[in-house]
Amino acid sequence: MIWPLLAMVWLVPLTVEDAAASYTISLDAAAQHRVTIEAVYPAPDSSSLELWMPVWTPGSYKIRDYSRHIEELQAFDATGEPLTIQRPGKNRWIVETRGRGDVTVRYRLYCKILSVRTNFIEAGSGFLNGAATFLLPRSQNGPFDITIELPPEMSQVVTCLTETAPARWRARNVDHLCDSPILLGNPEIRDFEVESVPHSLVNLGADDLWDTDACAEDVQKICEELVRFWGEIPYSSYRYLNVIAEGGGGLEHKDCALMLSGRWSWGDEDRRKGWYGLISHEQFHAWNGKRLRPEALGPFNYEQEVLTPDLWFVEGFTSYYDDLLIARAGLIDQKKYLEGLGKQIKDIQKTPGRLVLPLSRASTDAWIRYYQRDENSVNSQISYYTKGAMVAWLLDARIRTATDHQRTLDDGMRLAFQRYSGEKGYTHDQLRGVFEEVAGADLSDWFLRFIDGTDELEYEEALKTFGLRFEPEKEEEQKKPAKGWLGIEAGGSGGRWSVTRVRSGTPAYLAGLNPGDELIGLDQFRLNASTWEQIRRQYPPTSEATLLVSRRGALVSLKVLFGEEPRNRWKLQTHPEATEEQVERRVQWLGKAGAQAQEAQAEKSPEGAPEATDEASGQR
Repeated sequence: MIWPLLAMVWLVPLTVEDAAASYTISLDAAAQHRVTIEAVYPAPDSSSLELWMPVWTPGSYKIRDYSRHIEELQAFDATGEPLTIQRPGKNRWIVETRGRGDVTVRYRLYCKILSVRTNFIEAGSGFLNGAATFLLPRSQNGPFDITIELPPEMSQVVTCLTETAPARWRARNVDHLCDSPILLGNPEIRDFEVESVPHSLVNLGADDLWDTDACAEDVQKICEELVRFWGEIPYSSYRYLNVIAEGGGGLEHKDCALMLSGRWSWGDEDRRKGWYGLISHEQFHAWNGKRLRPEALGPFNYEQEVLTPDLWFVEGFTSYYDDLLIARAGLIDQKKYLEGLGKQIKDIQKTPGRLVLPLSRASTDAWIRYYQRDENSVNSQISYYTKGAMVAWLLDARIRTATDHQRTLDDGMRLAFQRYSGEKGYTHDQLRGVFEEVAGADLSDWFLRFIDGTDELEYEEALKTFGLRFEPEKEEEQKKPAKGWLGIEAGGSGGRWSVTRVRSGTPAYLAGLNPGDELIGLDQFRLNASTWEQIRRQYPPTSEATLLVSRRGALVSLKVLFGEEPRNRWKLQTHPEATEEQVERRVQWLGKAGAQAQEAQAEKSPEGAPEATDEASGQR
């Protein structure tokens, strides 16, 4: 489609001034999930203008090729005459300018991916991310001017870009542009101050399902706890951009966080506590990740993968502290916190990939592994979020033990921030050196085993430090007859029940069962999801059977040997014989508010209590 030249007349006059580019965003087609952007670039010195677009967003380590969402693109000279555009690369364009003044480029973006890394626009609301939105002039690092023309049904723009005039903002450079999501619509905003620094909770789409006032009070408590932890505030203001649209996940930025939340999360206590963790996690990144960062993560190369072996620290240690600081703020109690910690241990111990991929390699390989998981990922990799959090807990205990409980991991975090939160960042050797300095001990073997190697994590020191134990199996559970176990993970649709993944080491894996196999029968019995539990009661451990599957349309018989299902040995609880010193350490660790639950209450908690839901599962 060729837009008529009349369409070049905009309500807000475009002025280039000293900007490297000026963008005007029109939302007239928001109901169709599209925005139109007109960009004006000063006359280039040469006969051509090269434009480029980022292929990824910092904080989410995957090539996303945002240019695929551009539907139409045209260029014009200063007189309105069309210019020729060449496409030498997937995210590059060259405009033949013919030396005729400023260049105007108009393009349309499709914006309907509901994730914190992309763009989502609909009638009445939405958000844009800089990396996924703007065509940038090559060799120009700003500043950039942005004008936004809101339709009548939208009343407000919220962003960390610098407002220079009504409906106009400025980005200092490419990093500022890509680090400042733009929220559009009719949000509910609650402002508060922490140590005289302004903060704003911005709820978009809250309706009557979220109590924004109560929500802001709790967010302030979380913020105050983070500031107490770090001892300083590194930003001049901060915004929590909370889009309530039945999504999930969060993405950190220097002065804000963009989050997707479920409509029903506030009214559900467990989901609400999961949302607290999301808030804590993303704001913690304002210190750890955005300012205290590996050398590789800044200045950013937005056009290719940026590898670092330290995401176990950037994301994993942040994942350790997110719920811990929620507990210290008094928003979750000791019992709930230990439930979550035990669940993380269980997730690690049930993942065969923990014995295959070291944590440092899981960090480096995030681009090709973590964000591109498949049915075999459970066997070949480990989450640097989850295992990184557990390594943080164990390192916390190691430092406390090595210093006779005079120092903690908290001290190491603050020292690392003081030393390496400047422009350059840290090397992995410098980061590890900080923790050795705080511990007053050589930790090289410890790092080699648990970060650069695949040794099983050792929990005993942490359990002893904080007076905890793994819940022993109850006598009545021991007396129950064991059901046969193959380790099948399957799902059904259209009347079929098919294998979704096969964990290494299980009887199913040893028998040669494949992901995608349709389960047909066991011996003379028809198999399906509803009868499987009843059938395996008839096959105790060591039983042999013949499993019939359909594999790509061919019937295949497999000999299987039933095993015994592994018990969940990873439920954490306070130790009934913990010493006064251990209890005191636990209070110091969790904070008085987080450790206020009585020991007896924790012992009497009912079985089968629901686990907290993590709003940001796999996307933090």
